[in-house]
Amino acid sequence: MTLWTVKDRKEFLSAAEKAQAGDCIEVRELGDAAGSVRELLSALSGLEERRVDFVCPSAGIDTRCSGGAVFGFCRALLALERRGRREKQQEGIERAREEGKYKGRRPIAVDETLFDSVVALWKAGEITAREAMTRLDLKPNTFYRRIKEQEALRMKDYKKMEKDIRSELKEAAKQSRQDLSALKKQVRAEAESVKQAADEVLDLHDVEREIRRGRRKAEAAHEDSVRQMKKDVEAETKELKKLMEEN
Repeated sequence: MTLWTVKDRKEFLSAAEKAQAGDCIEVRELGDAAGSVRELLSALSGLEERRVDFVCPSAGIDTRCSGGAVFGFCRALLALERRGRREKQQEGIERAREEGKYKGRRPIAVDETLFDSVVALWKAGEITAREAMTRLDLKPNTFYRRIKEQEALRMKDYKKMEKDIRSELKEAAKQSRQDLSALKKQVRAEAESVKQAADEVLDLHDVEREIRRGRRKAEAAHEDSVRQMKKDVEAETKELKKLMEEN
């Protein structure tokens, strides 16, 4: 068991946050624990929930000796205070309605940064829900409604993000199909161009082959002609030689 002796509200809040079950927090004056009766009752209710004792010698309070009587009395006072506040609020609403001035309940102003940090501590199990409500000065219905609204807003953001991602993926797929179609056309055009060039090369090869074939035929014909001329010259030479011998 640890005895936390505090001197002001700052130390009290720190001790109330760190104290474990079985510990005891001691203050010199009630004002060192809270600035109002409502805040004090809420703080003591939170200590009771965590099974932490509270001592204030100047006010004659010691929950270690009185057991749960002090905490029970505090709960009753807190419930009475809340009831009185609700009745006053309802009276004000009825009066405003009669005067035609009632426009509904105004949203409770909450520091969003503080709310997020306190809720994060609560969700992590570092503080209780009641302590979170005390820090934020919110009623349970307002506290949980805010959390529900926060979750609904976060879910809305997630759905919008999911919708945007799906839209982007759909657009990307559409663009990919268009790019693929354009690439196929380009490949077909290039293939056709290559085929045409190949055909032209084959045609040139055919022409060259025909030229070489014609050249070989001409050379063969020329050789035959030369051989024939040589034979004719030899025959004429023999004939001339024979005539000369006869004369």
